[in-house]
Formats: sequence, structure tokens, C-alpha cells
Amino acid sequence: MKKLFNIFLLILTGTPLFGQSLSDLNHFYKPIDTSEVKTLNFEFESMSFFHNTEYMGDIVDGYTWTGAWVRPKLSYTFSDKLKVDVGGHFLRYSSRNEYTTVRPWITAEYKMFDQMKVILGNLDENNNHGLIKQLWEPERVMTDAPREGIQFLYNSKFIEINNWTSWEQLILRGDPYQEHFTFGLTGRGQIYSNSMTTVKIPVQLLIYHQGGEIDSSPLGVVTHLNYATGMETNFKVGDHFLKNIDFNMLWVGYLCPDGPAPYGYDKGHGYSVTLAGDTRFGKFSLDYWNAYQFIAPYGKRIYMSVSDRNIALSQQDRSQIAFNYMLRQPILKDIEFAFQGEALYDFMTTKFSFAFGYYLVINQDFFLKKFR
Repeated sequence: MKKLFNIFLLILTGTPLFGQSLSDLNHFYKPIDTSEVKTLNFEFESMSFFHNTEYMGDIVDGYTWTGAWVRPKLSYTFSDKLKVDVGGHFLRYSSRNEYTTVRPWITAEYKMFDQMKVILGNLDENNNHGLIKQLWEPERVMTDAPREGIQFLYNSKFIEINNWTSWEQLILRGDPYQEHFTFGLTGRGQIYSNSMTTVKIPVQLLIYHQGGEIDSSPLGVVTHLNYATGMETNFKVGDHFLKNIDFNMLWVGYLCPDGPAPYGYDKGHGYSVTLAGDTRFGKFSLDYWNAYQFIAPYGKRIYMSVSDRNIALSQQDRSQIAFNYMLRQPILKDIEFAFQGEALYDFMTTKFSFAFGYYLVINQDFFLKKFR
């Protein structure tokens, strides 16, 4: 451990990085801009990607995502409290003839008061709702269809709250399949702050439910529950090479109250310790993960206790350390190129894994017309 600590100190003081993590590329949703009242804009959002994983062991096979999605939209701001976007989302993987996802985009944002707004339709998924990667796979920004439902966002000086319900599969009477929906709640409460240090208590809750009362499916109800809490600490170092240091500790849990548990475990837990440095060239992180019988249906699979290809292959105890790196290069306003790399070591199997990817992100607005 002393050797690992010395290596980390060397990285902290000598590695030039720029960027944060893959979830930070998910910043497409734009809230109401009061300067755009009665203005019609064309918004073009896109991500082109090549993402490769070389995972070792029985938990996750290596895989590659390569392709692009585009999201053209018309956006009209009715007032300083109401905005509506209409468009579409189109995802295609390289070398495949068909589009994997073709979905309409319809969203309405209403600002209820200064600190709170409600979103109906396609949701604001910026930064993956603030969920840690053990609960929400950051790669979903490349692969998943945009989520739809209802969302409430509250932001004040000391409290941030993000609450949403999204429907992955809505049912009508007599449908032969179940209803699938997700309830999420993330938040942070600031408990201490001065000119150098900020301490926050995070809360994360994710419930994935499969069931329904009006379908004709013979399947039983299944509910998966994940939760996390702990402490997030930020230290402002200065304005030179090293600017900020983040030290986060979170306790993470899993519960399946409806038996039998489809993954073989009805409860589990884990804890995450993350040390990150924000330099004038960017940000990096060193993460330690320890878990027992942990499951998260939406989480990053390399951290689970059950194999993604065969639930009979399981590893009850997990103990891993990961170094994450991202390089982000602005090209034009609202256009950037990014490179991301991750190196991961599994203490239980003594296997080394890694992943890397290249991404081109576009999120531009074009003025069309101003109405009086």
C-alpha cells in the first residue's frame, strides 16, 4: 500500500490532464435562457464515439461501441418560465445498416419559481443525474435512448435536489409485457463551507420496477433498489498548477424486496473512496471500490458481483482500484474532442483491465426567428 500511495503522489504532482470523466460529456440539456424569450432556435446535438473495453475475468466481457447519434431540435422560449423543444434522436452503430434508435424528442420545461422547475417529456440527464458510476453506467450517454417522464429540479445555496420518474416500457390494458419504470432521487446538502473547504452530504436513490396491474404477462413483480450516501469534500488549493482536490466517500447498497431475486442475491453493499485532483490542465481521479454481493441494474457492470453473460458466474467479494483520465480539447464554441482512459486492477483475481475511447461532442444553437 505504501508503494501505491507513493505512485499516486507522483501522479498527483506530475501528470498533465484536462477533463473529468465520461459523465461530464453528458451536458446537452440547456435550461431556460431569459434572453431568448419569444425566440425560435434550431439546436443540433451530436456525439460521435469510439469506445473500447478490454475487461479481464468472468464479470464482464470486453466490447466496443463505435458509431454516432444526432439530435436535431426546434426550441421555442415562450417566456422566462416556459420553453418547449421538439425534434428527434437517431443512433446508428458503425457498419450496421439500420438505425438502432429512432425516437421523437418532445420536452417542456416550466420554471415554477426561482429555485425549482419541472420538466415533462424528455428529461434533463446532464452529468447522469449526479449518480456515481456504480449506480449509473456513464456509457449510457452513447447507447441509450433519451429517457422520458417527469422531473423536478431544485437548486438553492445549500441544497440541490433532482427527482425524476422515467418510463422505459409503458403498458396499455391487456399488453403481453410488463410495465418498466425508474424512480430516481439525487441530492446534496452543504453542511460546511469556508473560503478553502466545502463539505456536502450526498443522497442517491434509484428504484427500477417491473410489474403492472393491467397487463397479461405471467411474470411476477420485481423491484431493484440502489442507494448511496456519504460525504463529499472539496479543498481549494490555489490558482497555480493544482487548483482543487476532491475527497469523496460513499456507502452504496442494493436490495431486491420481491423474491426470488433474479440475480441470485437479494441484498448487497459496497463502499467507494475517490481522490481527485483538478489542475490547470484538468482533472483526474483514483477510485477504490470494495463490495459484497452488489447488484445495480443500471450501474457499470465491472463493479457488479454477477457476470453479465451468466448469472451462475459470480464473485461475491469485489475489491478494485481504478485510475481515470480524460483529455478534452475545445474545437469551436460548443464543440469539443475528448479522449478518455481507464486502468483497473482487481485485487481478488489479480487481473488488470483497461478501457479507452475517443469522442466528438457538438451542442450548438442556431438563431431562426425572433417574434414580437
